[in-house]
Amino acid sequence: MKAKFPYEPWAVTEEVFAAKNLRENESVFALANGFIGMRGNLEEGCAAGAETIQGTFLNGVFDSEPIVYGEKAYGYAKNHQTICNVMDAKSLLLTADGEALCLGRSDVADHRRTLDMRSGTLRRSFTWRTASGAVLAVESQRLVSLRRKELAAVRLRVRCLSGGCDLQIESPLSPAVIAEGDPNDPRNAAGKDRSLTTACVRAEGDVLGMTQQTKRSGYTICCAVAHRGVSGGSRAEDTGARWCADVPLSAGSEVCLDKSICYLAAQHADDALPDRAAALCREAPNFDALLQEQRAELDDFWAGVGLSIEGDDALLQGLRFNLFHIYQSAGRDGKTNIAAKGLTGEGYEGHTFWDTEAYILPVFQYTDPALARKLLEYRYAILPRARERARELGHDGALFAWRTIDGDECSAYFPAGTAQYHIDGDVAHAVLEYVDATGDRDFLARYGAELLAETARFFRDLGFFSAEKDGHFVLNCVTGPDEYNVMVDNNVYTNCVAEETLRGAAAAMDWLRQERPEDYARLCRAIGYREAEAESWLAAADKMYYPAARDGIVPQDDGFLQRRPWPLDSIPAEKHPLLIHFHGLTIYRSMVCKQADLILAMTRYGERWTMEEKRKNFFFYDSVTTHDSSLSMAVFSLLANEIGETATAYDYFMSSARLDLDDMHHNTKDGLHMANMAGTWTGLVMGFGGMRLREGKLSFAPVLPPQWQGYRFRVTVRGSCVEVCMRAGGPEYRLVSGDGVTITSYGKEIALSL
Repeated sequence: MKAKFPYEPWAVTEEVFAAKNLRENESVFALANGFIGMRGNLEEGCAAGAETIQGTFLNGVFDSEPIVYGEKAYGYAKNHQTICNVMDAKSLLLTADGEALCLGRSDVADHRRTLDMRSGTLRRSFTWRTASGAVLAVESQRLVSLRRKELAAVRLRVRCLSGGCDLQIESPLSPAVIAEGDPNDPRNAAGKDRSLTTACVRAEGDVLGMTQQTKRSGYTICCAVAHRGVSGGSRAEDTGARWCADVPLSAGSEVCLDKSICYLAAQHADDALPDRAAALCREAPNFDALLQEQRAELDDFWAGVGLSIEGDDALLQGLRFNLFHIYQSAGRDGKTNIAAKGLTGEGYEGHTFWDTEAYILPVFQYTDPALARKLLEYRYAILPRARERARELGHDGALFAWRTIDGDECSAYFPAGTAQYHIDGDVAHAVLEYVDATGDRDFLARYGAELLAETARFFRDLGFFSAEKDGHFVLNCVTGPDEYNVMVDNNVYTNCVAEETLRGAAAAMDWLRQERPEDYARLCRAIGYREAEAESWLAAADKMYYPAARDGIVPQDDGFLQRRPWPLDSIPAEKHPLLIHFHGLTIYRSMVCKQADLILAMTRYGERWTMEEKRKNFFFYDSVTTHDSSLSMAVFSLLANEIGETATAYDYFMSSARLDLDDMHHNTKDGLHMANMAGTWTGLVMGFGGMRLREGKLSFAPVLPPQWQGYRFRVTVRGSCVEVCMRAGGPEYRLVSGDGVTITSYGKEIALSL
């Protein structure tokens, strides 16, 4: 596939504007800071002949509406939750001598847009030859502050190269234009009412303000915009507010406008919000100061990542692009998370899935542990809702929603939603892995032990000791990660995460009892814990059932190998993904997988299988997996590396590394694929780098694909940052910071010190 953008190490640049690519590139050029997300829309809003998806989103701010079922039954999810597309404040409209700027109609040359991943900015430049004869050089910069949650900023500079004109600059503050979406694609928010009600509008000097409210969820959203550098005036309008300035330009003259944008939100009425937003805008640092802060923040992030590739510019760009987007989209307040599409689009309605714990957290726990902790604190914040959901379904403990924003289940299709009970195990695994990687026992005492105990309670209550399985503990009628096989018995991945949860919870409670008795007593009182529970958890873990291999093939679940084969080469490319083109029953009766499932279990719990078993199962499941999910290819790459199939690993890795940059799934317009993006980091570090962590001890077994001259990355474990550099001569390891640490390389111990 031909690359859509030239290969650059630290940037993504659109060199020639193409109307057909506008929606996809609006996702690619999105900016965010974990709270505010702005799609990469053109400042003037749209272009002739192009479809646009306008968007500004606030993490955790959503509206809801009842789910309408043709046939409703007990325990079905009650409400949709859809992230709000809030008022637009990033637009700037230019008119020269009465001619409005519009790509496709105006005489524009040398149009260029660049996403700069070191400064965290979107830059744009072009030359506009006006109908009246003036030649204008137009430049803009946009940022969403990574250090100031509520702030974004835009700078516009217009230089007159020749001739002259009367330039009008308009800065509107307007309600969002809601995209219609595709009603036949269950992955987007088509058909749902996402409009907001405008409560009030302000226009006071150089400051605009707008307050909107959701119709059902109770959110109040305020936006204020302050303008600097150009004298102008403002006015309130029927649909919003507008700041305008008239600037005469002659050859050699220029105008520079800065605007600060503030968003605030509260899930209640708050009369003080508009004044607070206006004050934050007026008092915001100037654009240059915000830019300096932004660069410093990203310098710290990239230093922790320490990633480079020698000899593969396409991959290097793809990896850095992926890391940049997951970093800027992750919630940072312990109350919000990272949605499947981040803050780049309305795909999956802004919902959080298991993606965070299974794919994204590993990146942050080794590169930015403080951010990883905040994402886990989100799970603790919604734990009460998870308890309620478990009770509703007749179980003890807690069951996390399959897709949600505030903790309530929003999946209307329970076979591929609620039945994916493995999400509890994914949360538990993330807790255990985070504590192992960071040594953060404070988190375990305050949050983690409770999360583990409640998820262990759920799994213990969900399963039972089956006489039909010789007294083994079974988990029936569940759905694993593979959504093309639903409501199955003993999905191997689910049983693996359940066993880990049960053992991890027992160990955590025992540690708490011995090392933090006050916290132990507090938790026992809070959740009614009894020591006999841990014995029950361990008994279930010890007797966990796993389907027996047949001729070396491990069944993904009890019945997988009994289903009818469906050769993948018989399915036309235009019939993918299958879920959109075939009835579920057709898919569920077939021996076909949407994504990595057993393969994911083998990468995470590899000690259960021999290398030969992994090899045989890799090739079998590779032959029956469609990879219709973006979560799949990075996992297959990981196991391919482990079994020594470096060429296959490389092919899968490259297919995932540039999935959004090259729009390989043809839905980048709806937002970027955050879990896949994170999976590419795992593919490099744990795949080609062979990194593993067991009880705080790091090991590596790097391999070098022939397409590269070398690669480098950094991981931080328990406060010590280790750099790995792999070239043809073999690996080199360096302690970048922290205390001395002993690592293992190809089974040999190496002591590192500063």
